[in-house]
Amino acid sequence: MSQKSNSNSVGLVEPKDFLFRSKQGFVLESGEILPELNVRYETYGDFKGGLAPVVWICCPLTTDAHAAGLHVEGDPKSLGWWDALIGPGKPVNTDKFFVVCSNILGGCKGTTGPSSIDPRTGKPYASKFPRITIGDMVNAQKKLAEHLEIKKLFAVIGGSMGGFQAITWALEYPDFVERCAIIASGTRLSAQALGFEIVGRKIILDDEKFNGGEYTEQSKPSNGLANARKMAHITYLSAESMQSRFDSAENMPKDPEKFYTGFTLENYLNHQGEKFVNRFDANSYLHLTWAMDNFNLEEKYGSLENAVSLAKAEFLCVHLSSDWLFTPEESYKLTFALLNKKKIVSSVELNTNLGHDGFLLEVKDLGALLSRFLDIRSPETLDKDYTRQAFSSKKDIKRISAFIPEKASILDIGCGDGSLLHALWKQKKATGVGLDRSFNGVLHCMDFNVPVIQEDLDKKGLSKIADDSFDFVIFNRTLQETQNPRDVLLEILRIGKQAIVTFPNFANWMVRKSLAFNGNMPMNRFLPYEWYNTPNIHLFSLKDFIALCEKEGILIKTLKFVNSSILSKILTLLGFKNLGAEQIVAIICRRDPV
Repeated sequence: MSQKSNSNSVGLVEPKDFLFRSKQGFVLESGEILPELNVRYETYGDFKGGLAPVVWICCPLTTDAHAAGLHVEGDPKSLGWWDALIGPGKPVNTDKFFVVCSNILGGCKGTTGPSSIDPRTGKPYASKFPRITIGDMVNAQKKLAEHLEIKKLFAVIGGSMGGFQAITWALEYPDFVERCAIIASGTRLSAQALGFEIVGRKIILDDEKFNGGEYTEQSKPSNGLANARKMAHITYLSAESMQSRFDSAENMPKDPEKFYTGFTLENYLNHQGEKFVNRFDANSYLHLTWAMDNFNLEEKYGSLENAVSLAKAEFLCVHLSSDWLFTPEESYKLTFALLNKKKIVSSVELNTNLGHDGFLLEVKDLGALLSRFLDIRSPETLDKDYTRQAFSSKKDIKRISAFIPEKASILDIGCGDGSLLHALWKQKKATGVGLDRSFNGVLHCMDFNVPVIQEDLDKKGLSKIADDSFDFVIFNRTLQETQNPRDVLLEILRIGKQAIVTFPNFANWMVRKSLAFNGNMPMNRFLPYEWYNTPNIHLFSLKDFIALCEKEGILIKTLKFVNSSILSKILTLLGFKNLGAEQIVAIICRRDPV
């Protein structure tokens, strides 16, 4: 069940049907043919004669076309499964966008599937329904888009298996899709997730009422389908959420004869299984999970890099911290494949304890991301916001900009609000991406349309970036905050042809004076923290930095000194650089082999 919307619903909506017929029928990727195709769908917002930008919502595994609004006036139980995100003034704003959501091919909620009538026989397809793929689902949606006379998708958004569909849209119809948001998904199922799916299907197939798929509504494999759903539902949760929700809950009386524990968790899972049987078809579940299991971009295109090279869209990849169906580690593979093929990509890991279901149940932060990803503000508006909110000082921007040539590619590590990259794009038409571990920093970057990846350097985030990916890596006042500055320096020179590194000089005379005469760690413009809350964990001097570069074969091309104190400037001019310099700006690169 999705998080309930509290306002701004699109109101009452009615599902619609599109029936596709042609002499050739609907041809599947396998070569098999469906004689006709029905697609159940809903739309929200005003198409405005084709002038409104279109957002396409791709369904997860067992949802349907009813993503927003109400089917029954005044009945909150009839709210769409993503109603909290779709509607007037909501992240997917129906005042701006025309939104479409259709039921999946192979499903049982109106779109052609195993329970649909085969026009050739007048009976349900049942066991004779052909195997389908994620590509078939997207091709069916494309037929609907053509029927609606949609010329281009401003964005396609999908979570879980919907993410598989969204990336397929971007790869198979690259000129049709401008933006693609992939949420709690990846490039394929992990072996662990695949194992759960395999066992789930086996449970259904072994139900004595399955009858090879030729069951009736009166005698259907309810036990098998319910038990498959129970097991799958566990994968949608997290250990933390299950522990907090069920560990201390009261139990019902036990029944040792039936090995019934009475645990609240057992009752909850039984309830989930019963609900699912009442709303879903076993054959559809088999076909949809089969399609999900066989989705593999690397296998289909030869490699992940080959796959993403086809895309032209701008991407947003959202991962969930406690998701063990699509772990962040697995999901990030798509992020860095896109980055390494020079695609525009932003990537964020949302902190949630709700597991995979977090993208349906906890949508506040997800909504903040989507609203920015879909924002279509004018350059003039962006410039006004930049002037008002910029985090990097104008002096910092001017100082670093002087070293950046026209149209250079940039990786800005510890990018803050993205104002430096925004300025470099304006001044030098430089392109690139920011990297920051702060969620608020990510949001600010997206406010400026700056691509950003949320990543922690201390978790070896740079190791996933290909060699020589950028002309410049900017490392502004961050080196001293990393756990392994030596390793980070070597990594940034692997992925960047040159690097601009700025850092405070902890051997400056003001630091020495404060320690010598006051016995306290100093606080000043460049060191604005108390010792107990400073992010600076490695205190080093200009001489230390030079010695490290010499040891590691790093060439220092340029050293600049930034001083605010008159005495600091005098000492630096007199040659006492290690004593006088307050902050260092170093241009470094790999030393050419002899």
